[in-house]
Amino acid sequence: MITIRPAAIALAAIALLAGCASHERSATGTSVRTIMASQMLPPQAAQRAGTDAASAVAGYANYQKSYVTPTPQDSSGMVGGGITRN
Repeated sequence: MITIRPAAIALAAIALLAGCASHERSATGTSVRTIMASQMLPPQAAQRAGTDAASAVAGYANYQKSYVTPTPQDSSGMVGGGITRN
């Protein structure tokens, strides 16, 4: 029976794997950099119209007033609001 030493097996595996190694520089990361660049915002993003100051102040005042004098709510919109138990 022939016994093969572990060192010989390791040497053979290294020799076989050396054939798979590439001597050229791979393009690792190029696709990732391209995708990241496509997701960045342009230097001057488009301006969007928003709420003017007068409307914002009036809306906030209405919000604050809703806590001082809350509007009563009817129960008909709630599930089971019209059902009474005896």
